[in-house]
Formats: sequence, structure tokens, C-alpha cells
Amino acid sequence: MPVAMPIQTDWLKDVLINRGYLARIKGEAIKVYLVMVEACGGVPDQSVTISLSQLMGRTRLSCPTVIESLAKLETLGLVVSTTHERGKVKTYYVPDPPSDELA
Repeated sequence: MPVAMPIQTDWLKDVLINRGYLARIKGEAIKVYLVMVEACGGVPDQSVTISLSQLMGRTRLSCPTVIESLAKLETLGLVVSTTHERGKVKTYYVPDPPSDELA
């Protein structure tokens, strides 16, 4: 019996392909974004608490690269840092971003 694709996959495809964010995510930031989406269960408008070391382990990227990637994702509005204490585990909000009107 075939298994239906979850709605989350359709949402991620819509964000990356239909809304044009895949073309705007540069470098290794796509790896970080996919880990963030997976950590929030593939559902938009969720918060996820994750450490840099967890992101580094899951993506196999260096600390500076993860930090740079998070900054890029924040600039695009794909993740929003909700805690701002340096050296602490951070909580991020993964929104349902708007359509890319500039594409």
C-alpha cells in the first residue's frame, strides 16, 4: 500500500522551490536550514532549542560556518533567534516565510 507524502514535505518544497528560497540560500546555510526544519518536526511556526554543537554535529560544519549560516538564514527570515545570551543554548523560531516577491 503506498504511503502518502506528509504535508510537511509539501510545505518545505513550497518554501524552497515555489517561494524561491532555495536560490537565495547560499553556501552551507541550506544544511543548517534543513537541520532546523527537521528539529521542529518539519512543521512551520515552531520553536526549536538547539546548541551550536548539535548543529555542528548534524551538519559536520565548523562553528564559524554554522554561525555564518544562521546569520544568513536570519537575514532571509527563515529562522529567528529568540534567545540572545552568548554561549547559551539558543531557541530559534522557524516561521512560514512569505513568498519571494523578488524572484
